[in-house]
Amino acid sequence: MQKNAILIFSLIVILALTGCGKKGDPMPIVLPLPGGINDLTGQVKDGVLFLSFAIPRKNRDGSEIKDLAGFKIFRKCGACTGDFEPFRNIVLEEQQGYTVVGGRLYVYDDDVVPGFDYAYKVYPFTKMGTRGDPSNQFALKWQKPPEPPKSVTASASDGAIALKWIVVQGDRYNVYRYDGNRYPFTPVNREPLSTGSFTETGLANGTRYKYDVRTVRTKDGVPAEGQGARIEATPRDTAAPGAPTMVKALKKGSAVSIAWKESIETDFAGYNIYRITGKTTEKLNAGLVKENTFLDGKPPHIRFASYYVTAVDKSGNESEPSQESIVLLKE
Repeated sequence: MQKNAILIFSLIVILALTGCGKKGDPMPIVLPLPGGINDLTGQVKDGVLFLSFAIPRKNRDGSEIKDLAGFKIFRKCGACTGDFEPFRNIVLEEQQGYTVVGGRLYVYDDDVVPGFDYAYKVYPFTKMGTRGDPSNQFALKWQKPPEPPKSVTASASDGAIALKWIVVQGDRYNVYRYDGNRYPFTPVNREPLSTGSFTETGLANGTRYKYDVRTVRTKDGVPAEGQGARIEATPRDTAAPGAPTMVKALKKGSAVSIAWKESIETDFAGYNIYRITGKTTEKLNAGLVKENTFLDGKPPHIRFASYYVTAVDKSGNESEPSQESIVLLKE
């Protein structure tokens, strides 16, 4: 009986020393923390506060972020009670409540009151729920944005649109052009304008363009734009093609044949053919002539007539008349 007890005790000791291969307490897995955001800023555009920051690409340890899920945005109101409170939760996969332009993520806050102080900070978080360091803090006192500029007009020309408005002394202005329905974040002018005009060139003729002209005022170092005055215009080709050359009219039986050198205009649409008899000028073709020949099958019963040709482009611009060609119709 004593031998059995000793044997059982020995087995217990051996199992205790070798059981499950454990060498010590398990160590927790350390997940990489997303790198912090240090360029959180705000701009007052179109009468609304837009917050923006560059989307972080690195973890705190310098490794690449592979599981970034979104951002938690906190807001503090200077005239409100309490500290920072959750303002908006951005989940990148949902693609809602934000937009990305040039690597920067934009969100807006339109629930602000003039005269109140506001502050914001952002935390990135991963798909595992790991939250990174807080961003820098952005703060401002909300002031009522300026009114839209008055009497905004637009005039279109060949590949260009000219905008004009009434200037208020001390104000500056930004001009935005919409790309389809995409909201514009960057003005087409390089610097805020002090004058009441802006012309954009290099535009596509026949395309309708939509603009916002906004008043800009800077308060405490923060530029503020009010709502824009919206206007649309369509540039069109106003340059006439070159006149046809080498026009020759020849009598052939009871008809007159007119021929000329073919046009090489890139936006060529067709030709118009004119006949002059005395003081009367008459266009002979009903629709544009595509070829570089034309037959006048019913010339008048007079001694002389002359013919000239014009070129027309796809925008409807007509060239100057070609040199006339005179035909003896009757001896």
